[in-house]
Amino acid sequence: MASLTTGLIENTPVSGGRPTSTFTVKITNDDTISANIEILGFFVIGTMKTLYVQELFALAPAGVATRDYTAPFDEFEFQFITSSDAIEISAWGKDAAGDLVAAHRVLPAELNPIGSVEITGTTGATGATGATGATGATGAIGATGETGATGATGATGATGATGATGAIGATGETGATGATGATGATGATGATGAIGATGETGATGATGATGATGAIGATGETGATGATGATGATGATGATGATGATGATGATGATGATGATGATGAIGATGETGATGATGATGATGAIGATGETGATGATGATGATGATGAIGATGETGATGATGATTPVSVNRIYVSNYNDNTASVIDGNTNTVMTTIPVGINPYGIGVNPTTNRIYVANIGDSDVSAIDGSTNTVIATVPVGANPLGVAVVLSTNEIYVTNNTDNTVSVIDGTANTVIVTVSVGTGPTFVDANSTTNRIYVSNSGDNTVSVIDGMTNTVMVTIPVGTSPFGISVNPTTNRIYVANDSDNTVSVIDGFSNTVFATIPVGTSPLGVAVNNLTDTIYVANLGSNNVSVINGNTNTVLTTIPVGTSPLDVRTDPLTNGIYVSNAGSNNVSVISGNTNTVVSTIPVGSSPHGIGVNP
Repeated sequence: MASLTTGLIENTPVSGGRPTSTFTVKITNDDTISANIEILGFFVIGTMKTLYVQELFALAPAGVATRDYTAPFDEFEFQFITSSDAIEISAWGKDAAGDLVAAHRVLPAELNPIGSVEITGTTGATGATGATGATGATGAIGATGETGATGATGATGATGATGATGAIGATGETGATGATGATGATGATGATGAIGATGETGATGATGATGATGAIGATGETGATGATGATGATGATGATGATGATGATGATGATGATGATGATGAIGATGETGATGATGATGATGAIGATGETGATGATGATGATGATGAIGATGETGATGATGATTPVSVNRIYVSNYNDNTASVIDGNTNTVMTTIPVGINPYGIGVNPTTNRIYVANIGDSDVSAIDGSTNTVIATVPVGANPLGVAVVLSTNEIYVTNNTDNTVSVIDGTANTVIVTVSVGTGPTFVDANSTTNRIYVSNSGDNTVSVIDGMTNTVMVTIPVGTSPFGISVNPTTNRIYVANDSDNTVSVIDGFSNTVFATIPVGTSPLGVAVNNLTDTIYVANLGSNNVSVINGNTNTVLTTIPVGTSPLDVRTDPLTNGIYVSNAGSNNVSVISGNTNTVVSTIPVGSSPHGIGVNP
């Protein structure tokens, strides 16, 4: 058995970007039997080291395995525990632009104790006891321990007889030379270079030659010459022959190809409710009864009888029915959580705050997008470079869509049913047709795109680029970048308030949130929050913004009207993502370090429930 470690790797941002954005591990088994490998990844904040990757798998003889992990931390470390000494491990990092950085060393664990002085990691769950491996060779004799305090002098024992010196053992034969090791696997192919700019449109081809003129019809036969008349009058001239038939018309040229159908325009606003129909006219008042005769002077005559009440007028016609009002949304109240180390998605019932089922998805799932209209859920799988499409009615994967390298974030435009996925290594965004579950276009954006959100009202899509500290704004009608906005350092999470048309961006290295005006595409406010903010979400009904602070294990609550922090709420360990349910005013926070989800009441700004989920929960999506 071997225990190896990279030691703590310094990864503080330099010039606005971290040296290592993606950490890659390659493992080969040079043994003749299968070997078990356990990978543990930690990140360090202050004096606390937190487990965020735990993976155990078997590797066949001569097998090769590659693993890619994100590393958005100031310090991190990976440990490797193998059942065989014949396992070879190498590790290296790439920056946000996909460029290779210096390879990281891998040392025996006893040469590099795990963690800095006084940094204690959280104790992981005890794994199942593996089968007893073959007894390894005797390890080297450890260093002599410090001399203990001298004990009290015991009584001098009798001197024992000196034993005979044992014979020197014969020198063992030199072992046979080991077989030459198998040639190492070919290194991974380097990342594909960026797509070159589109060449200029070629000049219009010359106009084709005019088709040949149809053949001239044959000349009609000359009429017969009239008989020579008598020398007197000249005979009549013969009739002119009939004109030949016109040649056949040339074939019509082929019809040009139909141009591409333009993108569907945004759905128009609902028309105003029709006016209430006019009230029918009041019926005519009945005739007043005749006045009784005046009695004789003396006794008062009897009062005349009251005249009959006039008939009620006819009821006016009923006014036309007004237009049907907007349908009140039916609450589904399902929350979806991606479990990075388990390769699953947990489904939480928002009414009971319990996990109702767990769905297998791709390798290392992260961002989640939800279309409540179609009840489809989309999960980005970093390790597979694809997206799992889930049917929310059956909680099963109905399609897997290949996208770019290392997909992280997912957003859905409800008005077009198009899904936007950020490809962190490719510097692109894949656009998926939600009906066909296929990629219809790929959009180039900034360096190291991380997360994405959309305003379905304006059909604008906003992408945070952690590598060049910008936000790309995509026009959903043309799927092209219309403007790029500078923000803070290492922007990560991003969220849109469609009611106010404001966009909120969490800047990981600045510990701030940038507020963008969607009308002018400019930053008009910067709000200080907690340490290392990664996730951000908006409740547009209350105009309240929630920010998950990875480094300080809490959530900042921002008033969208004043752009100030109202309060800070403690949550679990290493919160990564946050989402809101506007219908229930519930806020859901994924805690990667404590393997659970904190549920916050937006009415009281307190944690009302903590839900255990899978290993290292990352992304969250809500179907309200």
